[in-house]
Amino acid sequence: MSKDTVQLYRRARAALQSEQDALSKTLAKAQAAAADAEKRLSEIEAALGDVASAKPKRRGRKPGKAVAKRGRPAMKKAVKKRKATRKKVAKKAVTKTARKITKKAVNKIVTKKVKQTAKKTSGKAPKKPSLKDIALQLTKNKALTAGEILEAAKKAGHKTSGKNPINGLRVMLYNNVKKKVFKNKEGKFSPA
Repeated sequence: MSKDTVQLYRRARAALQSEQDALSKTLAKAQAAAADAEKRLSEIEAALGDVASAKPKRRGRKPGKAVAKRGRPAMKKAVKKRKATRKKVAKKAVTKTARKITKKAVNKIVTKKVKQTAKKTSGKAPKKPSLKDIALQLTKNKALTAGEILEAAKKAGHKTSGKNPINGLRVMLYNNVKKKVFKNKEGKFSPA
């Protein structure tokens, strides 16, 4: 390579670099201006609030430029369609409310009848004593621990559920100690 071509290459490279620097500066200025404009636009939108959202942009044909087809003006057809859809919507609303009202009335009647039959049948079957009642009966004469109460309740025919029934018994006993149904003295419970 000759000296002339190397110098030309260096000059062209320097010119391209200076142009790149100038373009990057103008790009940075434009980005800053765009950021300022976006910020101002968001401030304006916040100031306007719901005013902009209250008037959505209209879609479709522009008003007044309706094209009449087959002798009848398009605007009259549109008005008729709107009226017909309003009637349909009104009918649907009426039928929906009627259905809701009848459902509510039927449900009230059914629940009333169910409650009445439940009251009639509940009077026939004897009530099983609760665990609280059994514990009160067992601890009348002697204070017992939770384990002793559970064993005696099982012998009396009380059915327990759950993996660890003594936990439920203890919860019941301590809650009723707070309500002053039972007394707790060193882990032994007796009626209050």
